[in-house]
Amino acid sequence: MDSLQNFQAIEDIRLVKARYCRFLDTKNWEGFASLFTSDAVMDVQEDTGNPPITGVELIVEQVRFAVEHAASSHQVHTPEITLDGPNTAQGVWAMQDRVVWQAGKSPIKGIASITGYGQYHENYRREDAVWKIAALRLSRFHVDMHSA
Repeated sequence: MDSLQNFQAIEDIRLVKARYCRFLDTKNWEGFASLFTSDAVMDVQEDTGNPPITGVELIVEQVRFAVEHAASSHQVHTPEITLDGPNTAQGVWAMQDRVVWQAGKSPIKGIASITGYGQYHENYRREDAVWKIAALRLSRFHVDMHSA
């Protein structure tokens, strides 16, 4: 890949992550699902204690469960994107999220809201000329939990 192709690939991956945050926070589940490969893996076991899950349907189900009854804001910053080849890449994103659940709807007993800080570690794959998330792992440095 030449420099212009590299630049375009990195910009396309940045757009995938921007849409990830927007679709998640606006609860556009069809759009959210479109960002992942069909065999994508999501590892959020630091939050859930559950093992990584595979498949776009299970990923959407997991994320939807966490924020369906909440107002959320996910922000990502300072991407470090490395192209491994013409159709694969990896990235690390600094992240902060805020999730405020409706009264009595929090999946965490006694917690009304959280503010989290950490990183997304991701692998990307280009399929049919479209970059998608093939693997995502969320690592958290700190989570502020606010009581109900």
